[in-house]
Amino acid sequence: MPQTEQDYAPAVEMLRPVLHNLPSKIVAIGGLPGVGKTTLGRYLAYSFNVSLIETDLFLIPKQSVMIYREDWISQVISSRLDRADPERRRPVIIEGSTILRLLASLGRKPDFFIQVFNDDAPESSGALAYDLARYEAEFAPAKRAHLCLTFSA
Repeated sequence: MPQTEQDYAPAVEMLRPVLHNLPSKIVAIGGLPGVGKTTLGRYLAYSFNVSLIETDLFLIPKQSVMIYREDWISQVISSRLDRADPERRRPVIIEGSTILRLLASLGRKPDFFIQVFNDDAPESSGALAYDLARYEAEFAPAKRAHLCLTFSA
């Protein structure tokens, strides 16, 4: 079952003061593949009229682990947050399964972090499952989240 506005309401309410006046901030959304990160990110980006970076679009294909074109992602983030004119700086929402590791690699920290869960999401296997387990052990995303959302079918 698709999620509804009511399912996203906690995120919208918690982000409203964070994104008031659209400051130069990073909102990160994490969770395993298939839990609803991208859909939530699109909803929030639309609701606040800000950019969404879908990290899956920057994955290097045919890898057994999540490897991104980090230089491209860094350029997109910088184009929103680091503009010379402070009046033109805008927040950015970025989502991905290993988002905290990716942001750390880019030398960035999220200003607000949402972790998404969904018991109905497909399970990963093989090297990807191992990579995700390593990420979970190293970054403990649920413990670092400002908000945890659980979706179900």
